Amino acid sequence: MPLARISIPAHLPAPQARALADAVHRGLVETCRVPPDDRFQLISRFAADMMLWNPSFPDVTRTADACVVEITFLQGRSDEQKRALYRCVVDQAVAAGFAADDIMLTLTENAPIDWSMGRGEAFMGHTHK
Repeated sequence: MPLARISIPAHLPAPQARALADAVHRGLVETCRVPPDDRFQLISRFAADMMLWNPSFPDVTRTADACVVEITFLQGRSDEQKRALYRCVVDQAVAAGFAADDIMLTLTENAPIDWSMGRGEAFMGHTHK
């Protein structure tokens, strides 16, 4: 049950924001064996002066459309799966009109005990490896 936080510039239209969210979910389903109905995403919009980053580190060219995708999920994915996830998300985002350099992704892994899906109870479910 990944949680994706998607930070986008305020000027992006809603359909493009949704396309990026769809790209993230599709990448998780196709590369990390996340069930299709296991979708938890938060999209936040930021004014241009609130998205502060180097426009060219490391050897990329970010535009005003640059976005950040932060995914927290259960540990257990291989480096190969993570690389495939990055590629799949960016390929889908490019198909939706983004520049490849404008999509930055970061992953954080944790264990089932680090989640409560509700009721104040620790999640002790199975992992999707």
